[in-house]
Amino acid sequence: MSDQSSYKQLFQLTGAKRLIFFGFLGRAPYSMLQVGMVIFGNFKTDSYAIGGAMAAGFSISNAVAQPLNGRLVDKYGQKAVVFFLLTLFLISTSAISFFNFELNVIYVLLSILIGISVPNIGVYTRRNWKLITQKKDNQKVQAIESAIDELNFLVGPSVFAIISKLFNPVIALFIAVISSTVGTVGVVFYKNLQDKLNNNKRVFTKNKIWLTKEKILFLITLIFVGACLSSISVYIVAKEDIENLSNLTAIYYLLNGATALNVALAYGYIFKNKISLVNYNKTLLLLSLSVITYFLFNEISYLYLSAIFAGFGIGPIFLLANSYVSNTTEQDVLTEAFSWLGSSVGIGLAVGSTLFGYLIENYSLATAKYLFLAFPLCAILLIPMNKGWHNN
Repeated sequence: MSDQSSYKQLFQLTGAKRLIFFGFLGRAPYSMLQVGMVIFGNFKTDSYAIGGAMAAGFSISNAVAQPLNGRLVDKYGQKAVVFFLLTLFLISTSAISFFNFELNVIYVLLSILIGISVPNIGVYTRRNWKLITQKKDNQKVQAIESAIDELNFLVGPSVFAIISKLFNPVIALFIAVISSTVGTVGVVFYKNLQDKLNNNKRVFTKNKIWLTKEKILFLITLIFVGACLSSISVYIVAKEDIENLSNLTAIYYLLNGATALNVALAYGYIFKNKISLVNYNKTLLLLSLSVITYFLFNEISYLYLSAIFAGFGIGPIFLLANSYVSNTTEQDVLTEAFSWLGSSVGIGLAVGSTLFGYLIENYSLATAKYLFLAFPLCAILLIPMNKGWHNN
């Protein structure tokens, strides 16, 4: 059996370039709205607490809905489910953009609806890669996907922050919606890949689910990863605003995203596909230590170093998580499996943004920074028990 394919060989596969290009466009809301909801909420209501609640509403509703959406996709196919979701997404984003509400809770409710309805393009592209690649290439495929994620997180928050500052957050949200819609159509309604999905129809087992008790600890570690990342996001945005700093958010995400993107691609190039959580746990430790530096550092130059340091952990962490799941999961529950990973990270994003926003609003930015100790230390304590389930 030949060795794993090169990146060049993977790029040349039928449908690969389409998955990469439209997959990037379709993921815009995830990168732009994690930070963007904080900016958007503060713009609409003049409150970071509401902005944090909106970001939490978006993240937690998306986290809750993802596994169900993934299960429905496994059962009914991508087209049928995504058409409904995309319609609801366009309605809810239009409402939150074009109308002003006296009750702040309406903005939170609409952000929840956006989280439920936003098409999860990252899950669909990862699922569709399985149609055109072999198992030996799982890790390299996930490296490509992680690089796309990081490129999106490199571009998305910076674009949202810059457009919000130059114009307003409504225009920034409009750009995210257009990008998401075009990307969704390009990925989900591509005839060749959909034909392959139809030709590889599995018998859907009604009572079969991916989630088991052996996988819960692994998912909890991803919750803490999400909590760390959203805490950093809110911190950077709030610090720029409270201390009247120029372009901190844009430069931060440029450094962090560029590092994570290159590290993800390098990891996929250097290391072969491996069915184990050993490297995932090592990367989780590295990421946790990098998050602690945000508690220790306050000067801008040192925060930029933290951005680069964190990129070395962020780059491989989702690559390794998705690769492990791809290696150990049967085809008929694979969309659901990928959705659970996104759901866990989403729960963490919601927890981090909510707590950070609350502590800033009611105490201070300095008090909120203690979460940079709490979240990573919890993750580190879980590492010795996170053995995986491939040997079960």
